[in-house]
Amino acid sequence: MRIDWWTLALQAINVVILVWLLARFLFRPVMGAIAARQTATDQLLADAETAKTAALKLEADLKAQTDAFAADGDARRTALLASIEAERSRLLDAARTETDAKAKLALASVEDAQKGMATQLEEKAAVLAGQMASALLHRLPAGGTTDMMFAALLERIERLPVEERRALAGDTPLAIVTPAALDGEAQARCVQKLAEALPGLAAPNFTVDPALIAGFELHGPHMLVRNSWRADLDTQLAALKEDDHAGLRG
Repeated sequence: MRIDWWTLALQAINVVILVWLLARFLFRPVMGAIAARQTATDQLLADAETAKTAALKLEADLKAQTDAFAADGDARRTALLASIEAERSRLLDAARTETDAKAKLALASVEDAQKGMATQLEEKAAVLAGQMASALLHRLPAGGTTDMMFAALLERIERLPVEERRALAGDTPLAIVTPAALDGEAQARCVQKLAEALPGLAAPNFTVDPALIAGFELHGPHMLVRNSWRADLDTQLAALKEDDHAGLRG
């Protein structure tokens, strides 16, 4: 087999020229297009990643905002519930206070009414007792009642300490009070017996007070000795009032 070196050389030149032409006009544009496409693809991927990052950030911001709204809503709801509870407690306390005040006022009104009724009954009882005592007195011998009451007065005076009797004797002007006027003889007997019980007694005055019903009383500027039915009635009524007040307090 004979090799034609010229033909082989020309073929080699043709191959070199073809490779150069392909590299010049085909491979470079194709590689440039591929590179440009790769660059565009990379840019698109970068843009997509940026958009994804922005979307994730937006989502995070929206979630944070939503959580903030939810927290604010919870806080407002809690504050509203607390305000409602405080107002309810205030209204209940006010209602309870008002109810207690009204109850106390009603109780005080009832107590005042009871006290008023008790006072009226006591006053009526005092009047009735006075009338009954007066009616009973008129059925008794006047002289005997007077002597008995004056003797009881003398006994009360004699039971006083010596210092008080001296003070009573010197407590002038001293008045002998009776429910009815005494005649001159009865007044003289009273002065004589009083002088025996109270040495140094100055001449007393005689006055009349029908409210005594029966008995005698000695009235001085600083001392008082009572032995009358009115004094006994007043003592009994005072004890009755004290018992009534104790019953109301109980």
